[in-house]
Amino acid sequence: WPELCILAVPANDATNESSRRPIGCVVCKIDIDEDDTEQITSKSLQDNLDKTLTGYIGMLAVEKPYRKSGIGTALVHHAISRMKGMGCTSIRLETEVSNKSAMRLYEDRFGFVREELLVKYYLNWGDAYRLRLWLDG
Repeated sequence: WPELCILAVPANDATNESSRRPIGCVVCKIDIDEDDTEQITSKSLQDNLDKTLTGYIGMLAVEKPYRKSGIGTALVHHAISRMKGMGCTSIRLETEVSNKSAMRLYEDRFGFVREELLVKYYLNWGDAYRLRLWLDG
């Protein structure tokens, strides 16, 4: 899903194009909702139009000096827009319970709702919430 891997690259140094590097990214995919283990590919998307497609945000990262400047919000907004345009009816993700910034971003700004508490989900034994955003038709 290369169209669902979005980079944030600063545009302020247009004189040295080769030195520009990403300062943020979001990585997503699309699954068939009926079977969480079944992942589809871009080529088979047309073959699965009769199935319910669910977007998944696997990672959102912004370098520390650039946080709280709207980059994460913009990346998630673009990802949601693309997944909606590709036919997704909802989007899921997991985030650590202790990550209050992520919880505010997803719940308060975008309207994700908590679906499930995943106890000891992460390798550090941290708990996670599974969040879902239902998209309008």
